[in-house]
Amino acid sequence: MEFHREALDRCGAAAKSASGAFAGLAAQGSDEGTAAYGGLDNAPALAAAVAELRRVAGENARTLGSRMQAVEQALDAVERTFTGADGGAVRR
Repeated sequence: MEFHREALDRCGAAAKSASGAFAGLAAQGSDEGTAAYGGLDNAPALAAAVAELRRVAGENARTLGSRMQAVEQALDAVERTFTGADGGAVRR
């Protein structure tokens, strides 16, 4: 079986990058309240909808970030397993 360490490394790096991007998204956002919407008649409803959207987006970003981090860790475990198996085969 051929082991492509470079491809595995690139996949791990991509997962780590995506994990960091999602973490950044999850950390963003502030609550402007109704002041951000000026004198709109429905400013409180709009502010509430935006706050809920930010909450859900942050929650999803955290979930996706943790999943990408799990992918990165799994790829690292695969690489360590293959590296250990390669070393064991050489010692035999």
